[in-house]
Amino acid sequence: MTTATATAQPSVALSFGDVLRITVVRRVFYAQVVSLFGDFLALFAVIAVVSFRMHGTPAQLTGLQIAYILPIVFVGPIAGVFVDRWPIKPTLITSDLLRAGLALLLIPATSFWQVYAVLAALSCVSAFFGPAQTVTIRSHVPIAGLMSANALMQIAFMGSRIVGPATAGVIVAKFTPQACYAIDVASFLISASLIASVAFVRPASLRPPCGSSNTRIHATRHDLQKRSRSTALHTPMTTTGSFSPGKPFGVLHAHTCGWPPAKGRPRDTAHFEAPYQRDAYQHSSTTR
Repeated sequence: MTTATATAQPSVALSFGDVLRITVVRRVFYAQVVSLFGDFLALFAVIAVVSFRMHGTPAQLTGLQIAYILPIVFVGPIAGVFVDRWPIKPTLITSDLLRAGLALLLIPATSFWQVYAVLAALSCVSAFFGPAQTVTIRSHVPIAGLMSANALMQIAFMGSRIVGPATAGVIVAKFTPQACYAIDVASFLISASLIASVAFVRPASLRPPCGSSNTRIHATRHDLQKRSRSTALHTPMTTTGSFSPGKPFGVLHAHTCGWPPAKGRPRDTAHFEAPYQRDAYQHSSTTR
């Protein structure tokens, strides 16, 4: 009598090309490239203006980074609670449109506090875009392609970080900082149009919770309290070394994936991502 032992075969990792063949991922990647490029153009144009035209002090230049980075550290975990309950596609599009309107306010800005306020508002809205984009990737990419998908998003970020400052310097020198701001506005509009051009599939496990309004309010309040405590405990750690454009999105991804884990749960993000990927290919999915 023989007994057969079933062994699980490891899945083959998907390449960049395989991941980009997924329509939603391809459009989101293009939107990420365009919007990040516009972001860095605007941000470094602001730094150039504050440094050489407004003759800002080192403290005022530091204030730019604080205004851009600090809000997202505190708003990000709270934003994730609402993103879990909102439809993903409208959230992404609304975030882009709001950021386009806010970037437009940089054109007439003439004082430090006006610039600080616009950058802080942009950061707060970006706090909603980050978790929604993370859920989009988890919902449409198989587990074997998550590493390639995340790498593509990092390539978009780092590439924009390299090209953006140099391009901003050329545009500010040849034209005006307002040209960089206008490109940033256009980049958000292009990003919104790319996202709007594709249908999103939301897995059953990522649907907004059903039930009575009282139940939903209670669940939202409970999650907000949990995230607030987590933010208070981890803010000193997450803010250390985070003062660079776009850096806090890693914090957003961790909180969205359920970090920090409860006692007895493994500290592996794949543990949180796997259930979502399994549900992404079930017939119970809904199109947004």
